[in-house]
This record gives sequence, C-alpha cells and structure tokens, in this order.
Amino acid sequence: MKTDYLDKFQGCLIGVAVGDTLGHPFEGILREKIYSRFSDFKEFIASNKKLFNTYTDDTQLTLHTAKALIQGSGFNEDYLIREYVEWLEDPPIGPGYGCISSIQKLKYGISWKKAASNSGGNGTTMRVSPIGLFYNKDAIKLKNFALQSSNITHSHPAASAGAIVIARAISFLINKTIETEFSVDEFFNVIISSISNSREEIWDQFIEILNKVKNSLNISLGAGLIKFSQAGVKAPYFIEDYLGKAFVHPYTLSTVACAIFIFLKYLNSFEECIFQLATAGGDSDTVGAIGGSLAGVYFGKGNIPPDLIQIVRGYKDILKISEELWLKFKEIYITKSTQNHL
Repeated sequence: MKTDYLDKFQGCLIGVAVGDTLGHPFEGILREKIYSRFSDFKEFIASNKKLFNTYTDDTQLTLHTAKALIQGSGFNEDYLIREYVEWLEDPPIGPGYGCISSIQKLKYGISWKKAASNSGGNGTTMRVSPIGLFYNKDAIKLKNFALQSSNITHSHPAASAGAIVIARAISFLINKTIETEFSVDEFFNVIISSISNSREEIWDQFIEILNKVKNSLNISLGAGLIKFSQAGVKAPYFIEDYLGKAFVHPYTLSTVACAIFIFLKYLNSFEECIFQLATAGGDSDTVGAIGGSLAGVYFGKGNIPPDLIQIVRGYKDILKISEELWLKFKEIYITKSTQNHL
C-alpha cells in the first residue's frame, strides 16, 4: 500500500497538538484525581471546551522545529536556533526550565555548547517529531540530527536518547497503517537499535526500560503507568510521595516509556489512545504530545476525529505548516529520487 505522506505528516503534527491541548489542564495532577473529575472524558471535553483553550511549549517548539526544517530544506543548526529564539516572542506557554534557560542564552549570542542545560528533561523529545517525519527515509541522518537538535538545549544523554527513539519510532510508523498493523517486536527492535552500541550508560539503561515496556504490554494500563511513571529517575529527583501512583515524571526516560506503553495499548482508536495519553497523570501535556506524535503518524489525519482537530487553537495553521514540511520532504526525497531514476 502506497503511503499517503501528507496524511501522515498532518496527522503527526496535529496529533502532537491534540495530545498537548487535552493534557495541559491536567499537568501536575495524579491520574486518580484526574479521573475523579469525570466519568466520560469525551463528554467532559464537550462540556468544558474553555478548559482546553491552548496547547503549550510542546506544540510551539514542535512547530518551530518544523519551520526550521522548511526554511533550511532540512536540518540546519542556524535556522533551528533562530526559530527557537523566535519562540521567546510567542510567548512561551508553560516552558520547562531546561529549554527556556538555554534558549535565553542563545538569544544573547552564547554558543549552544555553553548554553545547553545539563537537563535530562523531556523538552527535546517533545519537539523532535518533524525530524522523524522529514528523515523517515534516512536513518543515519535522522539519528544525527535528532541528536544535534537535542544537544542545542540539553547536553544530558537522557534527553538525546529520548529524541532519537521518538524520531526513529515516527519514521517506522509512517509506513504502517491500522489496516496492515505492525509487529510490536519489530517496532522495539528498530527503536532500541537506534541507541544501541553506545558508550552512554544512560542509553543502555533506556534500552533496559524499553525492553521492560515491551514485556509489560499484557498488564493493565494503570499498572503500567505506576510501573513506568518514574522509570530511570534517581535521587534527588525521584518523588517519594508518588511511589506506587500514576504520576509521570518529566524525566525523558520515564515520559517516553509511558507514552510508548499507552500508544501500544490503544492501536485501534486514535481517540481512545489520545484520551489515555492526555490523562496519564503528572506531565500529562508532554505525554500527550509525545504519544500524540506516534498516534498521529500511525493513524494519519484521516483517522483523527474532526472535533478533536478543531479543538486545537490555530489548527489550520498547524495543518498548513505540516503540508509545507511535506512539500519540502517531497521535493528532496520523492521528486529528486524520481528524477535520478529517469
């Protein structure tokens, strides 16, 4: 089956925005407390649309990443830095310290090598989906540019590992459909291989966590979220008060583990998948954004309910940016490839 790349590009970026928008009101709240507020999430959304009036920095920085790729006809460090500095004028919505502190330094001409925060937070993983889309046909460039895009603001190896894994997951899922399905074992083999044979101890730890996720898909969603909510988190960052509870930590390894776990539990419905992502508890908006990128590229825009797309602020602009990114991808990877074979 021929891949509808436009549908996939638009599905991915709008998926980020939908998950981010739906998760934003629940950021910092335990999953059990979130579910005490409603019996039917779909009805809750319909009755409380003003509550879901914006996305956050997750979507903002994703769109700036996409714009940098469009302007540079691919990855260009200078374009990326310029776009991230422009984000400061948006203004940022709920930014993480690692991102905003680094980008503020970039604004004043400090090199990224000195500006980058030693943060293992999920701020680079949440914005990486455009790189996964654009370089879906080139695994080497995908890995290199996902890594470089992360290092601009976060020097910590956990951040770069998460960015590479999610970008590679998107490139894998772009050619899969709900009709053809895919092998979960193959999915994990692909994303794990993207960070294998490294000298980074944290990357090896991430591989162990991903293998645990693969082997835990038969347990309940609640049990899985409790198991992975603080996966890889060490003192003094581990939150003792949330031990045994579903409260996803903003550490990259735990956020990515939970997002992948939820996504793989709900492969039959974008709506159900995104609802579970956005109500994961803890860093719900980022779980929604990261998981939304996976669900969006897998299901495609055509399988996302219009009412969920329309709840996103400025959704038409997001779809336009997605199309522009697709056109640039098409120009470089489809048109030129065709011409070279003539």
